Amino acid sequence: MSGALREGGRRLTSQTTVLFRVTVIGVLLLIFAFGYLLFQNDRKLADSLKQESLKIEAVAVMLTQTREDALTADDLVALREAFDNQVISTEQRLGTLEERAGASRRVITASTRSIAFIQGAYGLRQTESGKLLRHVLGPDGEKLKTPFGKPWIEPDAEGAPAEFQFTGTGFLLQDTSLLVTNRHVALPWTTGDRAQALKAAGLEAEILSLLAYLPEQSKPMEAVLLRASKTADLALLSVDANRVQGLGLSLAPHPTRAGEEVFLLGFPTGLKALIVQAGPDFLKTLERDGAVDFWTIAKHLSEQNKIRPLASRGIVAQTSPGAVVYDAETTTGGSGGPALNRNGEVVAINAAILPEFGGSNIGVPVSHLKILLDESD
Repeated sequence: MSGALREGGRRLTSQTTVLFRVTVIGVLLLIFAFGYLLFQNDRKLADSLKQESLKIEAVAVMLTQTREDALTADDLVALREAFDNQVISTEQRLGTLEERAGASRRVITASTRSIAFIQGAYGLRQTESGKLLRHVLGPDGEKLKTPFGKPWIEPDAEGAPAEFQFTGTGFLLQDTSLLVTNRHVALPWTTGDRAQALKAAGLEAEILSLLAYLPEQSKPMEAVLLRASKTADLALLSVDANRVQGLGLSLAPHPTRAGEEVFLLGFPTGLKALIVQAGPDFLKTLERDGAVDFWTIAKHLSEQNKIRPLASRGIVAQTSPGAVVYDAETTTGGSGGPALNRNGEVVAINAAILPEFGGSNIGVPVSHLKILLDESD
């Protein structure tokens, strides 16, 4: 092979014209250039497919929580069946607590008006272009889906921004216009695998809407994130000062201790629990009107004074500088609610659920909230 190549090269240089040699070299250069372009295009295509895959993965991660909060017609049927099975209403739960101790009635009654149902949605912005991801619309204006069954969203689409909805609990601080909640409620994309998935996909999240509903108030308040703690699962929101005069909870001056009683208030399971509390007539109205929209349901609940927190009572099992563990019942959606002592003072902010330990829950000690308030001054 080596000899053949040498002989071929000798004949090419000695037995061909200059024009022929130049033509051969030119053709070879073109072939190499074309091959290089194909290689580059393959790389760009592979990078594009990888980026699209990451975006789909990020959207899927974000949609996990959204599915929990969104309601469908099937959800309404399930809730109606729950009514038929004598679901315990808020009044019944509170009545049970009232029978057990006068302190329960006093604490719950005095605190309920200061507990807020938080409802929000965030969108995803492409870091490189700075554009929000929007729904791709079909010829009739319907939102299209990918072959994987996920919403088809693109930065250059003309539909509404893709919303990733969430709910939670917060409470007002006495003599302020501040609303306390968890960081993972105010910034839900910062927990679990979401932040990593967004970064890998070249996306960043931003709040599109953040509302706070208070009992006995028919309209929501706009809430604005002021500060989130870097060391504890806490965040401070600002609301309209004119709407919260005379409301708010005080903070306990001393840490709680194991064995002490606590009262936990919040909105576990979000909109679904509120619909159950509202009663079967309200559910029938939703079914008749087809009003299963995330925002519309909360609006109707508020207008009919149907937004009230659930209450539960428990005992502090363990305390440490970083956590308070208690057995008061709650679930997803109750995050950000206050744990109150018998004096109605906040001793912890509910943050996590430990179902594997007999339903125990974890709260952030109020001392961390005091540090965050000092940082905000």
